[in-house]
Amino acid sequence: MIGPSTVYSRLRENLLAGVYAPDQPLIPITLSEEFGVSRTPVREALALLAQDGLLEPVRRGFLIRRRTDDEIFEIFEAQAAIDSAVASSAAARKTALDIAKLEEAHERAASATTPEDIRSHLRGWHAALRTAAHNETMSTLLTQLDAQIKLGAPWRPAAPDKPFQAPIDEHRRILDAVEDGDGELARTLMLEHHARDRDERIAHLAAGR
Repeated sequence: MIGPSTVYSRLRENLLAGVYAPDQPLIPITLSEEFGVSRTPVREALALLAQDGLLEPVRRGFLIRRRTDDEIFEIFEAQAAIDSAVASSAAARKTALDIAKLEEAHERAASATTPEDIRSHLRGWHAALRTAAHNETMSTLLTQLDAQIKLGAPWRPAAPDKPFQAPIDEHRRILDAVEDGDGELARTLMLEHHARDRDERIAHLAAGR
């Protein structure tokens, strides 16, 4: 039998994949029919997604949470602060296996040829860095913030000629600092990386309004 955790995971994946329109109400009875479960696990999953800051309750169910500009900037700020701490921790706590996984993820990103594949491998790189930090609390918080940003300030498909060399180079420099055990440099470089990412996402968001 499908439980709340499975429904939660599937709903979360659908939200981040853009399956539901921003103005589409998520109604328990409709979702229970879609997933073939009772309304109880659906209600519990929706409540958890609301706690994650992804949904907000409305009269007929839940909607994707709309964010003000100030809220989006606050999330960016929190994400950058925690991820920079992750980079510093990784520099101090990484293992040889952690470095190998980071190197592999970076190599895959650098050799990928499509925007989708590059972003996918860079997300894998960040996941590997969070593992290298060996701090589950920071990793969990970042997972929530990543999802909030994806819904609040999503990327639009990049133009075919959009350069990706800048972010790939940024990841390389952060990785070098982590490998060298330079936590302060890794922290600073991660903050710079997030500043660029924030500015580009905000530009995409503003252009879409």
